[in-house]
Amino acid sequence: MKKLLLIIFATVVMSFSVYAEKMEPLSSQMDAYVVMTDDTGEEKLKPADEVLPKDKVEYKLTYTNNTDDQLKGLVITGPIPQNTFFVSGTNNTKIKSDFVVSIDGGQTFEPEPVKRMVMKNGEEVEVIIPPEKYTAIRWMPSVPINAKEKQIFTYRIEVK
Repeated sequence: MKKLLLIIFATVVMSFSVYAEKMEPLSSQMDAYVVMTDDTGEEKLKPADEVLPKDKVEYKLTYTNNTDDQLKGLVITGPIPQNTFFVSGTNNTKIKSDFVVSIDGGQTFEPEPVKRMVMKNGEEVEVIIPPEKYTAIRWMPSVPINAKEKQIFTYRIEVK
């Protein structure tokens, strides 16, 4: 049986930092980990170089304030790559934030649950759009990132 092996796109998997000759005020790093379960049922995270269908991947987005001042207005957007879907309830941060999602490729964002009115049996009814339809997620912290502080945001996707 031939296994389908998916490689997470380099723009998502690779760790990256924003640096120039002079350190930028804000640096960011995005890491991806395959969520594994050991024999005792405990979850372990392994760097995600390759993934298979049904694998769960945890993304960790780290933002660091490199200045001696607060930075305000940070908006953190996490991608949901093609052939994957967002795992509901896995968005985490210790930072007081509003969490919103997109179902249109990041054009617009709205709070969960995402609802739409559709025609069903000649009647207009409200339906909830499932997390499998999300195309991006976003946090909007209501607190600044303090001098030299790091803020961490995590979420999971599953490979289709």
